[in-house]
Amino acid sequence: MNPDQTFLTPPHDEPPSIPIGSRLLKSIPYLLSQFVLYLVMFQVYKMARKQFIPPDESIAYGHARDVLHLEEKLGLMFELDLQRWVLDQGDWLIKSFNNVYAYYMWGFHFGMLFLAFMAPVRYRYMRRAFFISMAIATPMYLIYPLAPPRFMDPHGWPFIDTLAVYGPNYFSDSGLVTANRFAAMPSMHVGWTTFFAICIMLGVPNRKFGAAIVVFFATLITFTVMITGNHYWLDALGGWAVITVAIIINRYVPYPFLKNLPWRRQSPEVAQEAGG
Repeated sequence: MNPDQTFLTPPHDEPPSIPIGSRLLKSIPYLLSQFVLYLVMFQVYKMARKQFIPPDESIAYGHARDVLHLEEKLGLMFELDLQRWVLDQGDWLIKSFNNVYAYYMWGFHFGMLFLAFMAPVRYRYMRRAFFISMAIATPMYLIYPLAPPRFMDPHGWPFIDTLAVYGPNYFSDSGLVTANRFAAMPSMHVGWTTFFAICIMLGVPNRKFGAAIVVFFATLITFTVMITGNHYWLDALGGWAVITVAIIINRYVPYPFLKNLPWRRQSPEVAQEAGG
């Protein structure tokens, strides 16, 4: 593996560039196929996550009380004050945060497809990291079911479910696959928003501008999940931990994986003959 490779780029890297000519034409069906892939994968993810709804909901509430008590012990239980401050600013602000929470997935699709458009080689490498993050996150909801802040009013923490009160109705039961509402840890809203922002960074030539995009979106979504009563700040750390581990694993797994399996590697003599 190339020692100059970063955690975010493949061994044989390709800088971002705007496709032209035949590459531009070929990119259109490819981008559509990738968009469909993510639509399908997220439905599979939601179906798998739904299987981990705890039969005894008191477990998730017990974990939530533990989290809140820990934050209070640290002097860092500020989510409730933050939500109250935003609500005091008028409906327009809380509705803005609600819409960020409800429609963040379109940002994810844009970020991934933008990288696929600008730097296909980098995109395929980061796509694998995303799938690894999905595999890491899914069983976490079985290991540690956690009730979100918006459910904790009866337990002494008067959070408001801002999406239910102000809309849009993100947690509707009429969708194709209903959500696991006790899956607060880790927050993949935070994790995957940060991930798609990293992909945008990898797709723009100016790295400082790209880094600013990452900071902006990571900050925005972290405040959003707390203000809407859907996550604790510890959940945000969990989301970042998932994508960090996924990126590290992706770095050390041979890439491309199938071509690097021992029984598929060619000896130097065979490779030379194949090349003429």
